[in-house]
Amino acid sequence: MAARSKFSNDLWFNAAAFGGSAVLGVLLNLFIVRYHDAAALGVFNQVYAVYILLSQLAVGGVHLAVQAIAPRELQAGRSYDAGLSATLLLSGLSSAIVMAVAWTFRDLPGRWFSSAGVEAGFPPVIIGLLFFSWNKVLLSFHNGARRMRLFAVFQFLRFAGLLGGVMWLSLEGADPWRLPVVLAWTEIGLFALLLPLTLKWWRPWKLAGLQGALVEHFRFGNRALPGNLLLDVNTRVDVFMLGLFTGDAAVGLYSFAATVAEGALQLPVLFRNNINPVIASAWTRGGRRLLNKLLPRNRRAFFRILAPLMLLSVALFPLALWVLGMQEEPMTVWAVYAILALGIAASSGHQPFLMLFSQLGRPGTQTLFIAGVFLSNVLLNLALIPWLGLYGAALATALSFLVLAGLLTWLARRTFDVVL
Repeated sequence: MAARSKFSNDLWFNAAAFGGSAVLGVLLNLFIVRYHDAAALGVFNQVYAVYILLSQLAVGGVHLAVQAIAPRELQAGRSYDAGLSATLLLSGLSSAIVMAVAWTFRDLPGRWFSSAGVEAGFPPVIIGLLFFSWNKVLLSFHNGARRMRLFAVFQFLRFAGLLGGVMWLSLEGADPWRLPVVLAWTEIGLFALLLPLTLKWWRPWKLAGLQGALVEHFRFGNRALPGNLLLDVNTRVDVFMLGLFTGDAAVGLYSFAATVAEGALQLPVLFRNNINPVIASAWTRGGRRLLNKLLPRNRRAFFRILAPLMLLSVALFPLALWVLGMQEEPMTVWAVYAILALGIAASSGHQPFLMLFSQLGRPGTQTLFIAGVFLSNVLLNLALIPWLGLYGAALATALSFLVLAGLLTWLARRTFDVVL
């Protein structure tokens, strides 16, 4: 009963934090498009897309090792000090390599998108990759230890930092291409807060078992990296593709709707962050028998909660645009959002189980699963954007959500003989 109460309390607290984060994300995009223009928003989100791609290379997948291994060690009553130290060392090394390569080829994103704004705005964000990587590891540690309130607060602070930084730069009269630098500023600030707090549960001077932890976490992260990389890049495939086929302004309009949809996707992420340690614990305690009770019951519950909310958001979206004063092609933005939201609604019961295979110690299967979803998204965007433009990108992404649900169900039965 206590475990269920903790899950419920954590869920409601995280719901408030993630809801606030989604609102801040929308306000960030709205501020850029209103204070500057759609092209400035397009530049910001294209730099953001490249940053997300590089950030996953920087962390090297070891944060997923933390999420899977920390609950196991803590539940067994063993110290995780060496494990956390190992992952910070590994992610620091991989971040240094990625930053060096990114700086060497810093003009490439601008040429890729044929955008002078992206070319100027990308180099200042590179330093943020190191701190993003360390923050990812530390937050994964707290997630694995089920300190969900701390986890939620820092997710909220990330969006608050981004919005505050963009507003400050804009009001100071900075050029629009300078806005992406807040991506780096925010991660540096979060690390300065998160590290001292983490020392309450982490003793970095306790190095017994460090060598073994380095090997275990490196191997796990190395197997999980391709899938995790594709998972995060998959959220930006539509923006990447639109950047190739269209200009900054079109990307800006699309990314406004996509940001709202991404905010809506934080609801399944909220459930995922809370159910992930529960899945790992259930597998350890009861194996297939317990999972066959846990997974279908929660999938149905998640769908009953999330699908109606997504449909309601489609109906209320035009009103929200009017209240927010969005004047740049509001009906186009609404149509794009409606297509994305319908895809989320249809797959909403499955979305919280996106990391199922990683949580159960099968990072290779996790990579195969995400690769299938990613490939479908890329192919659908390539087929539909030249034909339907912004609407094609939205439809392709929505259809990829359905691929996600079908592939997840099939692989779960094939790999663990569990019904999702």
